[in-house]
Amino acid sequence: MHRFNPLLAFLSKLAIICNGCFVFSLIAMFLRGFAFSASLMNFVAVLGLEMAPVVSLLFAVGVLIAKLKKITLTLPAWQTILNLLMLLFQLIFIFV
Repeated sequence: MHRFNPLLAFLSKLAIICNGCFVFSLIAMFLRGFAFSASLMNFVAVLGLEMAPVVSLLFAVGVLIAKLKKITLTLPAWQTILNLLMLLFQLIFIFV
């Protein structure tokens, strides 16, 4: 196991948490029936809308570096696919 794997595993789990907050904050933005406290919504918005694209981009760059250096990744495939799809969705959301 390469020492790059634990870093990517951490980034993958952090990206999943941030992507969950991203989806939750989008739902809260577009649906008017949400009645949560302001502090909770601020935390979720910062974690989701600001931190999720950065962490997802770092994860994607890490996966790209691992593939270019031919490092075998021990991550589950669903985590990688989910994070890369969420990065694509976030980039579409940011630029459109």
